Amino acid sequence: MRRNLPPKEEFLGKTIKGIPGYVIREHVASGSNGHLYRAVNEQTNNEWAFKIVPISNVISNDERDEYLEEARKANALENRSVVRYHQVVKHSEGKSEYVVFTCDYVKGQNLRDYVKKNASEIDVPFVENFLRMMFRLLYELERRQYQHGDLHAGNVLVAKSEFDMDGRIDFRVTDFGVRRFSGHPTHATDYLAISQILNDLLNCIEYTDCEGRNRYAYNVLRDDFLKRHLIETDPTVDPLASNPRSMAEKLNKIDNDYRQKGDARANARLVTPFDYPNCEQMGKSYLLLKNLYSDRLLGLSEMRERSNLVLTGPRGCGKTTVFRALSLDYLISADNDSPLQMEYIGIYYRCDDLYFAFPRYRTPVRPAAFDVPMHFLIVTLLATMLEQVTAWAQRCFAEEFQKKSRQLVVDLWEILGLTRPGGPTADQMSTLTNRLKKERKRAADKQRFAHVENEPLEGYFGPEKMVEACRLVRDRLSFLEQRPFYFFIDDYSDPKITQDLQTNLNRLLMYRSPDVFFKLSTESPVSFSRRDIDGKKFVESREYNLLNLSLRYLTDDSDGRKKFLEDLFERRFSEVENYPVRNLEELLGSLPRNENAAARLFRRNREEENRASDTDLRYYAGCETIASMCSGDIHYMIRLVSRMVEDYGGRDALAASTAPPRIPFQKQNNSIRAAAGAFMESIRTLPERGPQLAEVIAAFGNVARSYLLHETSTNETENPPHQASRIEPYESLNLSTEAQDVLNDLLRYSILIEDPRGKSRRGMVVPRYYLRRYLIPHFRLTFSRRDSLQLENHQLEMLLSQPKEFEKAERLKSKDAAARRRGRLQQQEERGLFDND
Repeated sequence: MRRNLPPKEEFLGKTIKGIPGYVIREHVASGSNGHLYRAVNEQTNNEWAFKIVPISNVISNDERDEYLEEARKANALENRSVVRYHQVVKHSEGKSEYVVFTCDYVKGQNLRDYVKKNASEIDVPFVENFLRMMFRLLYELERRQYQHGDLHAGNVLVAKSEFDMDGRIDFRVTDFGVRRFSGHPTHATDYLAISQILNDLLNCIEYTDCEGRNRYAYNVLRDDFLKRHLIETDPTVDPLASNPRSMAEKLNKIDNDYRQKGDARANARLVTPFDYPNCEQMGKSYLLLKNLYSDRLLGLSEMRERSNLVLTGPRGCGKTTVFRALSLDYLISADNDSPLQMEYIGIYYRCDDLYFAFPRYRTPVRPAAFDVPMHFLIVTLLATMLEQVTAWAQRCFAEEFQKKSRQLVVDLWEILGLTRPGGPTADQMSTLTNRLKKERKRAADKQRFAHVENEPLEGYFGPEKMVEACRLVRDRLSFLEQRPFYFFIDDYSDPKITQDLQTNLNRLLMYRSPDVFFKLSTESPVSFSRRDIDGKKFVESREYNLLNLSLRYLTDDSDGRKKFLEDLFERRFSEVENYPVRNLEELLGSLPRNENAAARLFRRNREEENRASDTDLRYYAGCETIASMCSGDIHYMIRLVSRMVEDYGGRDALAASTAPPRIPFQKQNNSIRAAAGAFMESIRTLPERGPQLAEVIAAFGNVARSYLLHETSTNETENPPHQASRIEPYESLNLSTEAQDVLNDLLRYSILIEDPRGKSRRGMVVPRYYLRRYLIPHFRLTFSRRDSLQLENHQLEMLLSQPKEFEKAERLKSKDAAARRRGRLQQQEERGLFDND
C-alpha cells in the first residue's frame, strides 16, 4: 500500500463537496492507491461507492486528466456487468488533496476475498458463469477496441443478495484503465488476466469430487480454455485465441457435447481421425497418447542425448507430445517402464503454473528476492521427481526402496534445510513431497512482496539445492546410479515466461552436471533468453544444444517426413472404428514431385495466359506434397488433411470412393491452396503487428513468384526457373529496431524459419530465412530449396519496414526486366572486385 494514504477513519461521517446529500458511512476496503467507502443518501436511501485517492497517486505533471480514463471507459460500455461511474471530483481535506470517484455500490465482496472465505462453495457452474460474463464483456471491449487494462480478482465483484429466492450470483467489473496507477503486476492482455483468475478458481475445486457432466466440463475448462484458448495469442494455431464469441459458443455447447460424446478424454477414443490435434487436449489420457504417439518423429535421438537441450518449433509441432512421451509418468501409465529400457529418468513439467505464480515477472531490485521463483521451480520439480521415482521403484525395485527410502528422506530433510516434522510419518516420502508442495505456495505468496524493502526473504533455495538433492537421490538408490535425471520443461517461452524470469531460472536450467540435464521447449529461438541474471551468456554446443524442429523437417532429405506422417495418420485412422481409409497413401495417393517440372508448368501456363487450365492442374497433391508442406507443424498437417476430407464430402464420400486416391488430385490441390490462403489471412489477425507481418510475407511471396515466372536459376546446367522460397542476406544484418522487431515476430510465429548455417555470396556466415512451407501453395511456388532472394541490408530493411515499396521495387514484370536486373548485379560485382583490387 502507498505510504501517502491517509488513515481510513478520516472520512467516516463526512460529506464531499460537490457530491451533496451523500454521507460516508463505512470503510469497505483499501487498495494500492486509495480507500473505498460506502456512502448513503439518507433522503433517497440510495447507496454509492466512494473511492478516495490521494491526488499524487493519480496525477503528475504530464498526466493531466488521465485519471478520468477509468470513468470514461466504464461509462462508454453497455455491458451490464460494468460498474458505472456518476461523478469524479477533486476534494481537499486539510492540507491534502484527493480525487473522489463515485459509482454504483455493489453489495458483496471482490472475488479474491470471496474465494478466501468461500473456497468450498466454488464449483464448476460457478466458474462457467464467471467465464460467460467475462466473454460478453470481452466481446464489447474488442468491438470498441478497448482493454480493461487491470483485470484481477480484486477488481471483480461477486454480488449476491440474501433476498434473491434463487440465490443467484452476479459478477461486476470495476477499475477500468488504471494499469499505470494500480501498482499491480499486470498481464499483457485481458485474456491472460482471465486465465489467471480461472486457474485460481479451478484450484478451489477437488477434481475427484466431480462426476459426470461436471467432470467433463472441468476437463474442458482446464485443458481447453485455461491451457489453450485464453493463453494462446496466435490465432493461426488456435482459431479461438482472442475470440470471445467463439469461446462463448464453445462454453455454451458443453452440455450438448457431453450428451453426444460423454467424456471422450476418459474413454480415450477418437470420434474422427482428426480429433485431439494438440497433446494438451488429451488431458491425462495416456492410453490415447500411447496409441497416437509416433516414434518416427524427427529429432528424437537428439532429445535423448545426455546434454542440455533447447527444443524450438511452431505451436503444434509435437514438442509437448514427445516430452510427455519421454517422461517416467507416461512410461509407467503406458506400462513401458521396464528397467531394461530405461536409460534415464524423465520428469515432465509444463510451465503453466510457473506463469500463473509469476505473471509478467520483472527482476526485483533486491538480490535477496532472486531465489523466490527459483525456490518455486525447484520444489515443484523435486516433488514431482520424488513421487514418480517412488511409484517406479515400488513397481520394479520394491525391496531395495523399502530398505533405503526412510534414510533417503532423512538425508533430504537435512540437505534441503527444511525443518523435519515430528510424528511417526516424518520420514515417509509422502510427508516430504507434501511439504515441498506447500513450499510452492509460500514462494508464490512471497513474490507479491519481493519489491518491498525490509520484507524478510529467507529460506529460499538457490540453484545448487536442486543439483545436490538429485545427486543424493542417485547416490542412495543403486537403480538410479547409471540413470541421470532429464527434466523436460515445456512451453518455456517469452512473453509467457518473461525474459527476466528466464534469466533468473537459467542459473539452474543451463547448469551442466552428469546427474541432471534440462530439456527446454520454446516457440522459437527468439523466445528464449541466452543469458542468466548474473550476466553469463550461454553458448550453443557448449552449455546446450539447439534443435529447431522446423528446420529439421524443412531440410530433411531422407524421406523421414513422409514416413513420419504416414505413421502418424495410420495410427489415427486405426483408432476410429471402421474408418474407410487405412493409411495416407490410400487417401491421397502417391504423386512424386519434380520441382523443376512444376516450375516450368507454372511458367508455361502463365505465358500462355491459359488460366482456365488451372482447374486441371495437380501442382499440390499426393502424400509427397503433404510431406513437403510440413515444417514440423504437425497440428497443421492434421487440420489440412481433415479439411481435405471435409471438402470432399466427409466419411461417407470416402466410403463411396473406390480406388486410391480416395480424394482426387484436383480436389486435393484446391483444398491445399484454400487452406494456405486461410493461413495467410490468419496472419493478419496476429496481435500487434499482424497486418504488417502479412504485408511482409505477401511482398516476399509475390517477388519470389515473379522470379519463378521471369528469372532463370544460375546454378544448374538445365537453366530451370528461379525457385526462391528463402531470403539470403548478402552480409551480416544491421537492421533498425523496428525492422528487427518485425523479423523477430516473423520468427516467433514461425512464419519465417531461420537457418543460422547459411553462407552469403560474399563469404560471410549469415542466417537464411525460409518461408514456412505451409504458405508455398498460396503463392504458387515450388518446394525447391536451391534458390534464394539475395538481399542487401537496405533491401531487407525495406522489406520489413516498407513491404509495399519493396515489392514495387523488386518485383519482376518480364524477362527483359530480369535481364536488366542481372546486368545491374554483374556491374555491381565487377565494381566490387575492382575496389578490392
